[in-house]
Amino acid sequence: MSSDDSESNGFSNLIPLLACIGIAVAMGFFFMGRIAPPETLLPTPTATGQYTPPIEPPVAIVPTQDPLPPRVIQVQGLTNFWDSDRTVAMWWDEMVPEIKNAAIPTGDESNIRRVDYAGAKICQECHPGKHEDWWKHAHRRMNALADKENVVGDFSGNASIRYLGSVGKFYEQEDGFRMDIDYEGTNRVYEINRTIGSRFFQYYIGRIIRSNGSVTKQQRDVDHVLPFGYWIGKQEWVPTVHVLSDDRSGEISANPFKTDTVVPYDHSCSVCHTTLSAGDWITRKNGGIRLTEYTPHSVHFDLGKYIIENHPELSGGHTHPAEFSDAEVQNVNTAVTHLPAVENAVNLGISCEACHNGSAQHAAQSTKTESKLLPSFFPVSPLIASSDRDPKQLRGRNPENFHMVCGKCHSGRRPEFANGTHTWNSTEFADAVRGSCYSPVKAESLGMDPLTCIHCHDPHESIGQSWKPTPQQDDQKCLDCHGQFRESDALTAHTHHLIASEGSRCLNCHMPKLNEGLEDVVRTHRIFNPTDPDMIEKNQPNACNLCHADKPISWTTDKLREWYGSQHSFSAEQITANYQADQPVGIGWLQSKHAPTRLAAASAIGQGPHAKQMMGELLRLLIEDDSLINRQFIQKVIEERFGTDLRKDNYRFYNGQDERRAAIDQIAPRFR
Repeated sequence: MSSDDSESNGFSNLIPLLACIGIAVAMGFFFMGRIAPPETLLPTPTATGQYTPPIEPPVAIVPTQDPLPPRVIQVQGLTNFWDSDRTVAMWWDEMVPEIKNAAIPTGDESNIRRVDYAGAKICQECHPGKHEDWWKHAHRRMNALADKENVVGDFSGNASIRYLGSVGKFYEQEDGFRMDIDYEGTNRVYEINRTIGSRFFQYYIGRIIRSNGSVTKQQRDVDHVLPFGYWIGKQEWVPTVHVLSDDRSGEISANPFKTDTVVPYDHSCSVCHTTLSAGDWITRKNGGIRLTEYTPHSVHFDLGKYIIENHPELSGGHTHPAEFSDAEVQNVNTAVTHLPAVENAVNLGISCEACHNGSAQHAAQSTKTESKLLPSFFPVSPLIASSDRDPKQLRGRNPENFHMVCGKCHSGRRPEFANGTHTWNSTEFADAVRGSCYSPVKAESLGMDPLTCIHCHDPHESIGQSWKPTPQQDDQKCLDCHGQFRESDALTAHTHHLIASEGSRCLNCHMPKLNEGLEDVVRTHRIFNPTDPDMIEKNQPNACNLCHADKPISWTTDKLREWYGSQHSFSAEQITANYQADQPVGIGWLQSKHAPTRLAAASAIGQGPHAKQMMGELLRLLIEDDSLINRQFIQKVIEERFGTDLRKDNYRFYNGQDERRAAIDQIAPRFR
């Protein structure tokens, strides 16, 4: 490393938001091999079982015969969630005839190339209402140019933040917005090129343009997430979170100003924050992983031809797939991943064709009143074939394709609770399909369609600052399928709570608020029963004690057995090992070593009837909790519950512990 590329002053950039990546970085490896005999290649999966990131990248060339059969890229070690016989194969060389003849071509239409995309403005001509809804949607500004229309942070020059020994300042110049940070005698100035989000927080993407110390080439030349973001509701600058680790067991794994590591934004988070052409999305590591895991149809993709036809800049002068070396083939998905989004994406942000795929042909063959060609919810192209036997299922508005559209982004791997439910929001689809209501097999046995995301969410209309439907409307969504509980007597017998009480609401018991959202704890999208033994035995949040936080676990287990039968038994050994007898479960959760448990409990208690009773523990967490996010959320819950602003008492959730303690010592008497 040259002196110009070294880091000698202890100042750093942050690793961009791992929370946005959607799938763990370690899962980004592909398998590329020469596989024979070809008739065994598909539809048999390359591996079965839960994906385990390998120690070494699983990219191996396996010569088998001369001449060698076609080179194929597949995700190694990942099985399709719906059907283990479904696979995704990216053919670099031409598909062997046995596979090609057995597959269904998706037709002459193409919706996967950059040129197949019309852009949102074209959609507006025939769909003005949908376009207006999208224009107001947070999706549109998930990734946007940092101009006066999109920037919402305070760049007046009057705002600042002190954090971990640094001082951040924010201002605007004629040529754009700036973030200026001093740390231990070193000053760095970042130009802000793009924004992330606009609903609760806005983070910023940029690079260093001036420094009185050395910086690395990536810090100078590559857009990455910057150290501070803007909390819109509070109108204050705060540290950017989930940037150094996706492990929430501690506050930070390293001082963000003492590492020069940079993970470029376009290489990771933007796969979900940006509208990419379907072909590029499939080719990228994270897109290929998601397609493999959630595709409703087996897919054969002529990748070699796609790259030569659509990315000649990556072809190294080659004009035929056979001219590429094995090493060049292995690097293709990385090369596509590194294409700059500003130049290569269909749109920055999430636009119409992120879900509907390339619709230029649809637009060309449609009027405002009639269409001869509807957009396909699944990728179609002369370069794509499917092993599925029903061609109509490839294009249509069916639950399987809807699942794929949402699963493209709202999936991945996050820290988990004891029962496998993710602790963060943003993997809603991955949680939902692991619950009780999305199973196509179960739905078919009942003569129904499985639940889909759009049963509860209008994909064109933004949720806004808060969930709009009333509890009654939410209940009705459940009763659409579970009609046996429409009658009051049947519902009361099922819930053992008064009609219209909190304990009678379907979502409170089957989708409790467990997930770390952007500024609040929000509902999990995994639909499961409050009798879940994994959560109860491991002393992690259960729906009963989120309301009845003052009750011991023996009260909970007794009620569950009394109401729902003796089959709901729990390990006495586990209960004894993980709980203090007769202690209120809520107190135990607030003292838990598991950060997501503390967070879910503090949010529920702070909003519930036991807030004053347990205020001492909540205030203690504002001082001692080692999770930055936990302290932030608990501060917000207390302020909203008691109509106060702890910042007026000099409390900042991101301050050092001594500063936090001094502020809380002054605040505590008000809550006694």
